[in-house]
Amino acid sequence: MKKFSTIAAAVFFALALAGCNAGASPSSGIVSPDETSPEGNVETPEPEEPEVVVIQGEIAWSVSEDATAAAEAAGFSGDFVVPYPLPIGEYEWAQPNFTAMDHVAQADYDGGTICASIRKGEGVAIGDLSADLNAYNYDWTQDVDGIEVTCHGYEEGIANFLEWETDGCSYDVWCVSTSEGNLGMSEGEVYDMVTSIH
Repeated sequence: MKKFSTIAAAVFFALALAGCNAGASPSSGIVSPDETSPEGNVETPEPEEPEVVVIQGEIAWSVSEDATAAAEAAGFSGDFVVPYPLPIGEYEWAQPNFTAMDHVAQADYDGGTICASIRKGEGVAIGDLSADLNAYNYDWTQDVDGIEVTCHGYEEGIANFLEWETDGCSYDVWCVSTSEGNLGMSEGEVYDMVTSIH
């Protein structure tokens, strides 16, 4: 789990740096003498409040005690419901660790040779929710009770990353091996995961 957290932190840090550079303003914030009022006073413009939630820029996750606390910290209007144990294989899943930031909550699981994360965003576009930069060999969709789930995997039919949207919320699930070999989710496990998360 520490290895997965370290990798995730590195990805988030890299994205934070990219977000800082991409969103940097060309203005230094210093007002030139030409920008003064007729009375000679320097006019400093009021900073504008951002209207868009930036997920892949500078982010500050807070640790939450449980799913309820994570939902509250994220500011969700509803609950953050995740399964335990995970319906993936017959691994000995440890209790999940929860984190949250504005509009987003996450649960991280350790199964020994496999780890998984579930992320929910409320009012966040699916493209903004994920920090996944992996290149997968296979991409496909799976219908889960009328919800179109986009699946990505390194092997055909074995999903390592899921993403879907429903009821104004977007969801991501990562499932990766922490040892050699590819451990992911079968079609049935994808169904069980999606139907147990909201």
